[in-house]
Amino acid sequence: MNARARNRSLLGVSSIVAIATVAPLPLVAQAPPKVLTPPRAADTARAPQTTRPASPAGSTSAVATPPPTRPGPVIPQSAVLDSIREVVFQSLLSRDRAGFSTLASAFCLGLSTDTFKKASSLGDRADPPEPMVRRLYTTRAPARRASTCTFAPNATGRPVPGRALLYTVGAIDMVSPEHAEAAAAYSYDGYSTGGYTFSVERADSGWVVKQWRMEWTARSGAP
Repeated sequence: MNARARNRSLLGVSSIVAIATVAPLPLVAQAPPKVLTPPRAADTARAPQTTRPASPAGSTSAVATPPPTRPGPVIPQSAVLDSIREVVFQSLLSRDRAGFSTLASAFCLGLSTDTFKKASSLGDRADPPEPMVRRLYTTRAPARRASTCTFAPNATGRPVPGRALLYTVGAIDMVSPEHAEAAAAYSYDGYSTGGYTFSVERADSGWVVKQWRMEWTARSGAP
């Protein structure tokens, strides 16, 4: 083999070696690296977000605002006043001052600041304390708070029996440390209403009713 042929042969081998050297290695598929993120703690302090519907064009208010609730009367509180209220309720329940206890389906108790010297709607009232209601409860007159009773307007043809009898103790005038006058009222579910004044005195056993008088009575239409 002459020199030119050998050189050409060597150049071919060198080219093969060079190509083999620079040829890229085969790619091996690798999974992407995992990024570990700690779980997010529940956000209990943040209120859930609500999405309001878009208001139509030209509208100035998209959400209706409920009417404000009317606050009840502010009833003066003291141990003496509660003692007087309880003895007046006791007289109303046990003596049936209204004359409807045998017809009533519920005996409801309420408090007010009214003097009941004249006809009143008896609508602005609050509940007496629950312990007082429990002490006044009897099987003959199972007393309950007025807010748990349902009252319906009087209507012609509606039967007289089975209505709720509401007793309300109103304003208390402390004439002296030993004597007081308490206003009270009844409503036999709108069929009949009336107002009283109770005279109570302090005794060794507590407050007692000395006398009472009816201030007014009214009947709203035929039963």
